[in-house]
Amino acid sequence: MEGWTHPPGRLPAIDFGNPKLTPVIRALAGNLRAGARAWTPPAGVTLDRTKIGSTECFVLAPVGEEALPEMLYCHGGGFLLPVQTGSLALAALYAQRLRIRVFLPEYRLLPQDPYPAPFQDCLEVWQAMPGRSLLYGESAGGTLAAGLAQCLTDRGEGELAGQVLIYPALDDHFERYPSAAAYPNAAWSASSNRFMWKEYLRKDPGEGTYAVPMRRKNLTGLPPAYVEPQELDILRDEAVAYGQRLGQAGVPVEVNLIPGSYHGFDVETGAPPAPAVLERRLNAMRTMLRTDRKDGK
Repeated sequence: MEGWTHPPGRLPAIDFGNPKLTPVIRALAGNLRAGARAWTPPAGVTLDRTKIGSTECFVLAPVGEEALPEMLYCHGGGFLLPVQTGSLALAALYAQRLRIRVFLPEYRLLPQDPYPAPFQDCLEVWQAMPGRSLLYGESAGGTLAAGLAQCLTDRGEGELAGQVLIYPALDDHFERYPSAAAYPNAAWSASSNRFMWKEYLRKDPGEGTYAVPMRRKNLTGLPPAYVEPQELDILRDEAVAYGQRLGQAGVPVEVNLIPGSYHGFDVETGAPPAPAVLERRLNAMRTMLRTDRKDGK
């Protein structure tokens, strides 16, 4: 993998830390927002848009069912990009295969709204979900999902069945991990990650908050976790380290490191290794939900 910079067949990653690209990123966010609103779900899945507090949410559910377990899906995008069609497609897949209702909030974004705004939006949506069961987060969304798991544990909210962390960003001191040096120009670059944390933590959260999950000293009592690092990703080793810490604290955890994969690989759900990886995710979530559904429909 020497000289590897971005996945074959994909455009090179945008450097979100480059101020010259600010207009490009703003335009990209607008296009992604329009694309998400034009997206239609597959057969067998309903899509609604609702507002919880001031946060707009996409809500996906299997057709014909009312009382369902629910999952909060915290989307990725470096706290700079809105819900994307790839996340909606995954949410639809989870809704259909697990028979759950999935809430995808359009939480507030950088540069206008650093921590705690995105966290507060997701917490507010979670608290309004009547059948809340699972937390799910990818990339920056993994920051939110892991932080919410810590917060809800501290509050004694016992209905949380599990947390699913997909190539999560968990440590603002990411440069101490070998994977950060190994893949600095990967799909999610070191420059972008550095910029994200600097902007997200613009208002110093101090100790005892949930902005940076890795800062928490005691992980005892957190809900079961499925942690999925990607091999060719600067975030790989911090995700592995967090999974190891969870296990050492007595938390049931599965760490599934995907060989040869990269940050955001699952957007192409039909391309290897995505199908096999998605099956393993689904099985982990089924276990968390304490279901024995095997039909895969």
